[in-house]
Amino acid sequence: MKGKELKSRDIDSLFNGFLRDEGSIILGFKKDTITIGHHVFKGNIKDFSLINPFFNANGALYFRRLFSKGSRLLFVLRPCEIRAYVELIKLTQMEREGMIAISVDCPGTESVKETKGMTSLPEDIRDYFKEDTPKRWACINCREKRGVVGDGGIRLDKDFNMWIIPYTEKGEALIATLEGEWTDVPQDMAIKQDKEPEVFKTDLDMLKKDLSKCILCMNCRDMCPVCYCVDCVFNTDEYLPKGDALLNKILRTGEVDLPQGKELFHLIRMYHVSQTCVGCGACEEACPQGIPLTKYFKGISERLQGLFSYMSGRDFNEPIPYTTFKEDELKNAED
Repeated sequence: MKGKELKSRDIDSLFNGFLRDEGSIILGFKKDTITIGHHVFKGNIKDFSLINPFFNANGALYFRRLFSKGSRLLFVLRPCEIRAYVELIKLTQMEREGMIAISVDCPGTESVKETKGMTSLPEDIRDYFKEDTPKRWACINCREKRGVVGDGGIRLDKDFNMWIIPYTEKGEALIATLEGEWTDVPQDMAIKQDKEPEVFKTDLDMLKKDLSKCILCMNCRDMCPVCYCVDCVFNTDEYLPKGDALLNKILRTGEVDLPQGKELFHLIRMYHVSQTCVGCGACEEACPQGIPLTKYFKGISERLQGLFSYMSGRDFNEPIPYTTFKEDELKNAED
């Protein structure tokens, strides 16, 4: 595979060159002396960071807010964020024209809810990979930590030299603006292809116990990068009745626990995102009750995706199984 070696000065040259065109913006990470987080860059990439070791949201959540026809956007983010972008493209929530997505090798992240602060951020990129810090469950069990998705990827070899590699014509056109020769990329990388992580087996009794703490704030839905419906069924009285509708239901069926319908909410959401979930754990980060949502959503979605030999966000041209009918699929399934 061909790519170009990437020095720190090249990052400034490449991305500032992209920003010279009118109306161009970059979504990536900005680091200052005390914080690091998602940032929209325009004009220059001062304080730009390739890696963010702290997770507070999946950047794909912002894609639809930034998208407009004729816009020119470059995303430089974690693999789970770029995978969510790929799924949103397939779900026709965005258009690829004018957009370039670059994934970056990710060593895993800490939860911002658990860390005591961001004041001791490493200066050297290799230190992110060497730090022995507690990682989130979602990151420990991540299916794809490598920057191998999207239009291009920024990868680190075993000696922590950076390489930028194109995966599509868009990625190749961007990288072609960078000075330097196309070179064979080393095979031995800092982050190698992992074996498939063990899939969490769902225990319904444990699920019911965990969901008993749910207050139905719906933060998990609102922070999920691939839960995109404008008119959510849970904003209607049909699934979550209130007022006269709730009182009438109680009179018909008897007493109910409150908040009413929380198990139904999570089960329908699991079904809704099961084919597109990227296992990023944004739902769990958003939960004020500390419910381990990731293991349930990730476990169920990856088992279902496995039935179709599918991985969400792996390829722009790989259709989502729910949207595709094949007559010879699931031959061993019961009618």
